[in-house]
Parts: sequence; C-alpha cells; structure tokens
Amino acid sequence: MKKLIGLFVLLIMIVGCENNNKELSEEFDKLNRQHDSISEAHSEFKNTHDEMRKKYQQVNEKLGSANIQDSTIFDDVARHSTILEQHDAIIKSHDQIIEGQKEMKANFDGKSDSEKKAQIDEIIEMHNKLMDEHSTMEEDHQEMKKEHEDIMAKLDSTNTYN
Repeated sequence: MKKLIGLFVLLIMIVGCENNNKELSEEFDKLNRQHDSISEAHSEFKNTHDEMRKKYQQVNEKLGSANIQDSTIFDDVARHSTILEQHDAIIKSHDQIIEGQKEMKANFDGKSDSEKKAQIDEIIEMHNKLMDEHSTMEEDHQEMKKEHEDIMAKLDSTNTYN
C-alpha cells in the first residue's frame, strides 16, 4: 500500500510538473506574439522618428535664413535637438533588447521551470519598459510636431524673415 501511495504521489508530481511546464510554454508563446507586435511597432516608430528628425532639419535650415524676432524659437529648436538625441539612444537600447529577446527565445526549451519563469518575468519587464518608453517618445513627437508647425507658421509670416 505504501508503494502504491508513493507511486500515486510521484505520478501527481509528474503531472503537476508537466502542467506547470505547459503553462510556462503557453505564457512564453503569448509573450512571443506580444514581442512580435512590439517589434513591429518599434520598427514603425523608428520610421516616424526619422521623419521627425527630417522635419527638425527643415525647421533648422529655415531658421538659418530667417531674421528671427522671437528668440524662444531657438530655445524650442535646441530642446528638440536634445529630445531627438535622447530618442536615438532609447531606440538603440530597444534594438538591443529586441535582439536579446530573440536569443532568449532560442534557448527557452532547454531551461528548467524556474529558469523559464525567471526568463518570462524578465521579458514581461522588458516589454513594459519598451511600451512605456515608446509611449513617452510618441508624446514627445506629437509635442514637437505641433511646435514645428507653430515655428514654421511664425517663419512664414511676413515679419519674421527676409
């Protein structure tokens, strides 16, 4: 009877481990789908960022040929330059994170359950960071876009340039 109980307990433990492994694999698969979506959004954001950088350069070029009466424009343009540089650094770090997660994906199946859980937790943390920073950069871009339009309108007005 003790052997039967021991065998039953062992069987329950094996089934429990298999269920835990299955749950971890399902969660990892879900995170991979989310990762693909984040990677696509990141790629689109890089394009948007490049467009914002081009608009910044256009504004900066137009400033070079203008007789500016409103000195706050220079402050805005300088701030935009700093923001774009910060975004460049963030985008580069996101590229590295995305590439690192591809490597994590390749080694997932060979890990223990505790290693898988730790990896899943790290991926969740990185996804949250990527999404938060993308959101912040999007807000910055919207603000800069509006300010670029305002600056261009000032520059196009009859009293601001020769």
